[in-house]
Amino acid sequence: MKPALSLVVEEPIAGHYYWMIVLTGGWLRLSPTLIDSASGPLPSYQAAQEAGRQVLGAIKATDDRPIPSGFGGAWDIMTMPGALV
Repeated sequence: MKPALSLVVEEPIAGHYYWMIVLTGGWLRLSPTLIDSASGPLPSYQAAQEAGRQVLGAIKATDDRPIPSGFGGAWDIMTMPGALV
């Protein structure tokens, strides 16, 4: 499953474009988390967008296990087989 990633392009200074890939949303995430970003400015919006798309396409899907609900769900408690005597 691929995480909910978004590509953002910003121009903090005129003519200097930066791309960022952020992890968005989810009920546990109240604010976006930065995953990757441009190491330097790019000359145009299109160049930044294309560079960000290449990196976004290279990010592989992860095996996210669902978090169990109920008591102890966040502690990753496992049940062990046993025998009743």
